[in-house]
Amino acid sequence: MQSKVSPTLIGLFVLASLVLGLSAIFLLSDGNLSHQSTRFILFFESDVKGLQVGSPVNFRGVRIGKVESMSITYFKESREFRIPVIIGIDDTRVGIDGVQTGSGVLIGLDELIRQGLRARLNLQSLVTGKLEIELDFHPGTPIRLVSTNSEYREIPTIQSSMERIATALEAMPIERIMTRLSGILDSIDEMAADGEFERLKVSLFQITRRLDSITQQLHRVTPQLIDDSSNTLAEAQVMLTEITRTATKSQQLISETEGRLAKAFTSWEQTMAKGEVAFSQLGQVASSTDEVLSEDSPVMTELTTALRELGAAARSIRNMSQYLERHPEALLRGKQ
Repeated sequence: MQSKVSPTLIGLFVLASLVLGLSAIFLLSDGNLSHQSTRFILFFESDVKGLQVGSPVNFRGVRIGKVESMSITYFKESREFRIPVIIGIDDTRVGIDGVQTGSGVLIGLDELIRQGLRARLNLQSLVTGKLEIELDFHPGTPIRLVSTNSEYREIPTIQSSMERIATALEAMPIERIMTRLSGILDSIDEMAADGEFERLKVSLFQITRRLDSITQQLHRVTPQLIDDSSNTLAEAQVMLTEITRTATKSQQLISETEGRLAKAFTSWEQTMAKGEVAFSQLGQVASSTDEVLSEDSPVMTELTTALRELGAAARSIRNMSQYLERHPEALLRGKQ
């Protein structure tokens, strides 16, 4: 006898299937079924292995969108392949002045690009190798725009840190480095065959013994050196104190000397002024003396007459003295 299937059980199974389906759709859409997104185009020169549709687009660690499509485009003018990546940024994740503006993501995009807004690839996980797109400001980096007729606004891209490292490694002369390394290894093999390592080992052993001996001597000498250094420092401190005291006294002496010199210069200036007056008066006296001593002056005439009379009187006195020497009794009797 066959058991009858319960319609209620079938209904619950169908309902559960619908719930699971809706949940899967909601998860795959990142919960953005009712959200509108603004699309931008990015062009990457490097390999985008690990980037896939649905990969996150972050701005400083905050997820603001996802990758919506990728393709390959060949440009005839530049003869190169580029990989255009279409990203969608959720309008509700970006606001202006703290206000969600809906479709206002495009507002001020040109100014943001001039300020350094760039996109680059980042590694999500070392284990899985998945990539993500990071938007951030990198002032000073060049603005490289590729698309001219795309329906989407373009955001310039730059190389990631890993890409810069890879570029630097590619620019290194690997073959020359390997050749040099091979030569170094050959030299090491030759040294080992010639016994250079053994001699080096003996030399190192001798150097180690010498270092041990020097260390022991330092242990013995160090206390004495410390005492001598302490005494020297104490003497140096005393000397510095004396030098400071001497410098202070010298400063005071210089200040006093400056004051005295200032007074001396003032007195000297006054003396020089008085000397100038005295020399002026002396000049006047000399002029007057020249006038008095000239031959035609009355004073000189009178002086000449007086000198003549004085000479006559002197002759008379001389004659009288000679007479008295011959006749001293004349003082008593008078001249006969």
